[in-house]
Amino acid sequence: MSSFDKVQEKLQKTATIIQGNKYVSAITNGLISALPVTIVGALGSLVNTLPIDAYQRFLETSGLKSITGVPTMVTTNLLSLYVVFLIAAKFADGHKLDGTPAGLLALMAFLIITPLGNTTTSITTFLTTNKISLPDGVEPSGGDFLPLDWLGAAGLFTAFIVALLSAQLYVIFKEKGWGIKMPAGVPPTVSKSFSSLVPGVVLAVIAATIRFLMSLTAFEHLHAAIFAIIATPLKSLGGSIWAMVIAILVSHILWICGVHGSLVIYSVFAGIWVPMQMENLSAFNSGQAIPNMVSMSLFGMVGFMGSGATVGLAVAMLRAKSEQYRTLGRIAIIPNLCGINEPLIFGLPIIMNFTLAIPFIVMPLLILLGSFIGMATGILPYLTGVAAPLGTPVLLSGLLLGGWKWLVFQVLMLVISYFMYLPFFKVTDKIAYQSEMEAAREQE
Repeated sequence: MSSFDKVQEKLQKTATIIQGNKYVSAITNGLISALPVTIVGALGSLVNTLPIDAYQRFLETSGLKSITGVPTMVTTNLLSLYVVFLIAAKFADGHKLDGTPAGLLALMAFLIITPLGNTTTSITTFLTTNKISLPDGVEPSGGDFLPLDWLGAAGLFTAFIVALLSAQLYVIFKEKGWGIKMPAGVPPTVSKSFSSLVPGVVLAVIAATIRFLMSLTAFEHLHAAIFAIIATPLKSLGGSIWAMVIAILVSHILWICGVHGSLVIYSVFAGIWVPMQMENLSAFNSGQAIPNMVSMSLFGMVGFMGSGATVGLAVAMLRAKSEQYRTLGRIAIIPNLCGINEPLIFGLPIIMNFTLAIPFIVMPLLILLGSFIGMATGILPYLTGVAAPLGTPVLLSGLLLGGWKWLVFQVLMLVISYFMYLPFFKVTDKIAYQSEMEAAREQE
């Protein structure tokens, strides 16, 4: 056995042990179950944001723009709702219990801790910001609503915690027999509903207590607390190349743990990197030397294949042994070529996949390192500050951001991405293929 085969064998054993953990398994299976939603969201995003001026004008003038954005709004922008239900359900399934009540209770708990918005407050803020005065005697009025801020990818990590804790509590109550037991003859559906009532009440009290306690803090709610704890240490890094190295590293580690790393990094560094990008764009438009190597444009270049630079992974999946990965690869390749890789991150999934975590974290750092060396040596020009909109295909984004040399650079990174992911994906693919073969034999 070659040394490479030995490494693969060790990786496979480690991956099997990790995936066998009941908590990791519940998260993985829950994310895989949400695959139809994530794929619809990715395709909807591509349809809605395809960066072709004539196409976008057609959507606007025909009134279709308000429709093409809906699939993404009710899928990707509500992803945490689907995931919190599915993870809790899968956790209960793993304990040979009906997963539906566990999923519903987890969803309930998640919504209890999620902050509400108020239309009156929103209207008042808008009027104040824009210095608009209402006629005498007219006051803004409205009611509460559930904003999308924490229901999408930003709330995923909280969704994981709530789902696992809720499901664990549900399992404890069911296994201990703590609940309302209905007499014989009561329909099973009614009996199951009442048996879940006691854990539901307990869970609601716990979630409401957490909401109240968090309202007494500066964070105001659990989502913001988790987000701030992650983001606060990053704020002091500044706008150096080392700040971006740390930011990219942290971003992708967070992704593996189920946190929307790109969103965290953008919220922390946008105030630093966007002005630097604007300085570059101003200098470019006036024919002057571009001043900044680090900018939001460089962050965008690192993510031109999506978080983790996964186009190479998608290509490798086209030749997978396992049917599930081969099919997913065919579905995911087109969106991924446009920088939209949610089907892979949530559908493979890459989250909590500690085998694919290595290339997922390393590949973006290689792109950043190559970009830095290229610009430092003069092989690559500084990025101009021109923004490439979401959905811009790979290669075209390089051309828009920095010219033909960056296009060539992206081609090179695409090739490296494939060979970086290939050995690690083979380990994952082998495990899935063996599972498919075992399932096929059981059905014979």
